[in-house]
Amino acid sequence: MKRPVLTLVLAATLGTPSCTPPSDDASVVRHMPTDSEREAVLATVQAIFDALASGDGAALRRIMHPQVVMHSVERSAEGARTISTSTLDELVARVEGSDAILTERMFDPEVRISGDLAMVWTPYDFYVGDELSHCGADGLLLARNVETEAWQIVSLSWTRLQPPECELHPDGPPE
Repeated sequence: MKRPVLTLVLAATLGTPSCTPPSDDASVVRHMPTDSEREAVLATVQAIFDALASGDGAALRRIMHPQVVMHSVERSAEGARTISTSTLDELVARVEGSDAILTERMFDPEVRISGDLAMVWTPYDFYVGDELSHCGADGLLLARNVETEAWQIVSLSWTRLQPPECELHPDGPPE
Protein backbone atom coordinates (compact mmCIF):
# COMPACT_ATOMS: atom_id res chain seq x y z
CA MET A 1 0.00 0.00 0.00
CA LYS A 2 2.82 2.40 0.74
CA ARG A 3 4.27 2.13 -2.76
CA PRO A 4 1.17 3.48 -4.56
CA VAL A 5 0.93 6.34 -2.06
CA LEU A 6 4.60 7.18 -2.66
CA THR A 7 3.99 7.16 -6.42
CA LEU A 8 1.05 9.53 -6.03
CA VAL A 9 3.06 11.82 -3.78
CA LEU A 10 5.94 11.91 -6.29
CA ALA A 11 3.58 12.56 -9.18
CA ALA A 12 1.94 15.40 -7.28
CA THR A 13 5.34 16.83 -6.28
CA LEU A 14 7.02 16.53 -9.70
CA GLY A 15 3.97 17.37 -11.70
CA THR A 16 2.52 15.49 -14.63
CA PRO A 17 2.18 16.63 -18.20
CA SER A 18 -1.09 18.29 -19.01
CA CYS A 19 -3.38 16.64 -21.52
CA THR A 20 -5.66 19.61 -21.83
CA PRO A 21 -6.21 21.21 -25.21
CA PRO A 22 -4.36 24.44 -25.97
CA SER A 23 -5.86 27.62 -24.64
CA ASP A 24 -7.57 30.25 -26.75
CA ASP A 25 -4.76 32.66 -25.81
CA ALA A 26 -3.66 34.44 -29.00
CA SER A 27 -0.02 34.34 -27.85
CA VAL A 28 0.08 30.52 -28.14
CA VAL A 29 1.84 29.46 -31.36
CA ARG A 30 -0.38 27.18 -33.42
CA HIS A 31 2.00 26.60 -36.35
CA MET A 32 -0.39 28.38 -38.67
CA PRO A 33 1.56 30.49 -41.14
CA THR A 34 0.87 34.07 -42.03
CA ASP A 35 -0.45 34.64 -45.55
CA SER A 36 3.00 35.66 -46.80
CA GLU A 37 4.68 32.61 -45.21
CA ARG A 38 2.06 30.32 -46.72
CA GLU A 39 2.54 31.91 -50.14
CA ALA A 40 6.34 31.51 -49.96
CA VAL A 41 6.11 27.83 -49.01
CA LEU A 42 3.49 27.06 -51.68
CA ALA A 43 5.52 28.98 -54.28
CA THR A 44 8.41 26.59 -53.58
CA VAL A 45 6.16 23.57 -54.03
CA GLN A 46 4.69 25.05 -57.22
CA ALA A 47 8.25 25.62 -58.49
CA ILE A 48 8.76 21.82 -58.40
CA PHE A 49 5.68 21.32 -60.57
CA ASP A 50 6.83 24.06 -62.95
CA ALA A 51 10.25 22.37 -63.24
CA LEU A 52 8.54 19.03 -64.01
CA ALA A 53 6.47 20.64 -66.77
CA SER A 54 9.45 22.38 -68.35
CA GLY A 55 11.88 19.48 -67.91
CA ASP A 56 14.21 21.75 -65.93
CA GLY A 57 16.55 19.56 -63.87
CA ALA A 58 18.66 22.54 -62.80
CA ALA A 59 15.59 24.16 -61.23
CA LEU A 60 14.83 20.94 -59.35
CA ARG A 61 18.39 20.98 -57.98
CA ARG A 62 17.92 24.56 -56.74
CA ILE A 63 14.57 23.83 -55.09
CA MET A 64 15.45 20.51 -53.48
CA HIS A 65 18.12 19.73 -50.91
CA PRO A 66 20.91 17.58 -52.47
CA GLN A 67 20.08 14.72 -50.05
CA VAL A 68 16.31 15.06 -50.38
CA VAL A 69 14.44 11.94 -49.30
CA MET A 70 11.68 10.86 -51.70
CA HIS A 71 9.24 7.97 -51.27
CA SER A 72 6.32 6.83 -53.39
CA VAL A 73 3.65 4.62 -51.84
CA GLU A 74 1.55 2.76 -54.38
CA ARG A 75 -1.20 0.18 -54.30
CA SER A 76 -1.69 -1.86 -57.46
CA ALA A 77 -5.08 -2.79 -58.91
CA GLU A 78 -4.55 -6.23 -57.34
CA GLY A 79 -4.04 -4.65 -53.90
CA ALA A 80 -0.26 -5.14 -53.62
CA ARG A 81 1.49 -2.30 -51.82
CA THR A 82 4.92 -1.02 -52.72
CA ILE A 83 7.13 1.72 -51.37
CA SER A 84 9.87 3.00 -53.63
CA THR A 85 12.65 5.43 -52.88
CA SER A 86 14.32 7.76 -55.33
CA THR A 87 17.16 10.25 -55.31
CA LEU A 88 17.37 13.75 -56.71
CA ASP A 89 19.67 12.50 -59.49
CA GLU A 90 17.09 9.85 -60.49
CA LEU A 91 14.28 12.43 -60.52
CA VAL A 92 16.31 14.86 -62.63
CA ALA A 93 17.17 12.07 -65.10
CA ARG A 94 13.48 11.10 -65.45
CA VAL A 95 12.36 14.68 -65.92
CA GLU A 96 15.10 15.63 -68.37
CA GLY A 97 14.61 12.37 -70.28
CA SER A 98 10.86 12.75 -70.75
CA ASP A 99 9.57 13.68 -74.19
CA ALA A 100 6.12 14.41 -72.75
CA ILE A 101 5.04 17.38 -70.67
CA LEU A 102 4.63 16.28 -67.04
CA THR A 103 1.82 18.19 -65.34
CA GLU A 104 1.33 17.89 -61.60
CA ARG A 105 -1.30 20.06 -59.95
CA MET A 106 -1.94 20.47 -56.25
CA PHE A 107 -5.20 21.64 -54.75
CA ASP A 108 -6.54 22.40 -51.29
CA PRO A 109 -3.05 22.43 -49.68
CA GLU A 110 -2.58 22.50 -45.91
CA VAL A 111 0.51 24.35 -44.65
CA ARG A 112 2.08 24.35 -41.18
CA ILE A 113 5.23 26.21 -40.15
CA SER A 114 7.38 26.11 -37.04
CA GLY A 115 10.39 28.38 -37.27
CA ASP A 116 12.48 27.21 -40.21
CA LEU A 117 10.52 24.00 -40.84
CA ALA A 118 7.37 23.81 -42.95
CA MET A 119 5.02 20.98 -43.89
CA VAL A 120 2.63 20.81 -46.84
CA TRP A 121 -0.05 18.16 -47.35
CA THR A 122 -1.95 18.39 -50.61
CA PRO A 123 -3.95 16.24 -53.00
CA TYR A 124 -2.64 16.24 -56.56
CA ASP A 125 -3.30 14.88 -60.02
CA PHE A 126 -0.56 14.00 -62.52
CA TYR A 127 -0.73 13.99 -66.30
CA VAL A 128 1.78 12.72 -68.85
CA GLY A 129 1.01 14.77 -71.91
CA ASP A 130 -2.79 14.94 -72.09
CA GLU A 131 -3.36 11.62 -70.30
CA LEU A 132 -4.13 11.26 -66.59
CA SER A 133 -1.38 9.05 -65.18
CA HIS A 134 -2.27 8.95 -61.49
CA CYS A 135 -3.26 11.01 -58.48
CA GLY A 136 -2.76 10.98 -54.73
CA ALA A 137 -1.48 13.14 -51.93
CA ASP A 138 1.91 14.80 -51.56
CA GLY A 139 3.51 15.24 -48.16
CA LEU A 140 6.44 17.65 -48.25
CA LEU A 141 8.84 18.90 -45.60
CA LEU A 142 10.68 22.12 -46.32
CA ALA A 143 13.51 23.76 -44.42
CA ARG A 144 14.70 27.32 -44.75
CA ASN A 145 18.13 27.32 -46.39
CA VAL A 146 20.74 28.67 -43.98
CA GLU A 147 22.61 30.65 -46.64
CA THR A 148 19.81 31.91 -48.92
CA GLU A 149 16.86 31.98 -46.48
CA ALA A 150 14.79 30.38 -49.29
CA TRP A 151 12.56 27.39 -48.58
CA GLN A 152 14.03 24.12 -49.81
CA ILE A 153 12.43 20.66 -50.11
CA VAL A 154 14.13 18.21 -47.73
CA SER A 155 11.59 15.39 -47.94
CA LEU A 156 8.87 14.48 -50.42
CA SER A 157 6.54 11.51 -50.12
CA TRP A 158 3.44 10.78 -52.13
CA THR A 159 0.74 8.23 -52.65
CA ARG A 160 0.15 7.02 -56.16
CA LEU A 161 -3.45 6.03 -56.89
CA GLN A 162 -4.84 4.90 -60.21
CA PRO A 163 -8.12 5.93 -61.81
CA PRO A 164 -10.95 5.48 -60.92
CA GLU A 165 -9.77 6.03 -57.32
CA CYS A 166 -8.47 9.46 -58.21
CA GLU A 167 -9.60 12.69 -56.67
CA LEU A 168 -9.07 15.09 -59.54
CA HIS A 169 -8.27 18.78 -59.53
CA PRO A 170 -11.48 20.81 -59.20
CA ASP A 171 -10.62 22.78 -62.38
CA GLY A 172 -10.83 19.63 -64.50
CA PRO A 173 -8.09 18.39 -66.83
CA PRO A 174 -5.21 20.78 -67.60
CA GLU A 175 -5.55 22.93 -70.69
